Amino acid sequence: MSDISIPLPIDYSYLYEISDNDRDFIKDMLDTIVKNTPGNLDEIGAAEQGQKWNELARSVHKLKPSLLLLNIASLTDLVKSLESNAKSQAAPATIKKQIAELKEFCDLLVSEIKKDIASDDY
Repeated sequence: MSDISIPLPIDYSYLYEISDNDRDFIKDMLDTIVKNTPGNLDEIGAAEQGQKWNELARSVHKLKPSLLLLNIASLTDLVKSLESNAKSQAAPATIKKQIAELKEFCDLLVSEIKKDIASDDY
């Protein structure tokens, strides 16, 4: 288990700000995060397994915009660091640890977003 924790409840204020309080837009964005994040994580894991660092960096970069919309500092720092480490082909052990943290974080995040969507609490 990592040191990363997700602030609960999730603060969607940045999404409200950029969408001019458009709840339909926010729901669409949250649905997109829930739908795409598991597949993106699979791509990241596969790239790491094959030590395909450029592919790993691209997969992290593809995931980054959706997650940054949630404005969670620890997640932002992790994603940016992982992308940078993949590009520079940092120590595989460091990258592996960061991917494990990202997966753990995203699993919790997706679970919480699903709950928020179901309860219309976003």
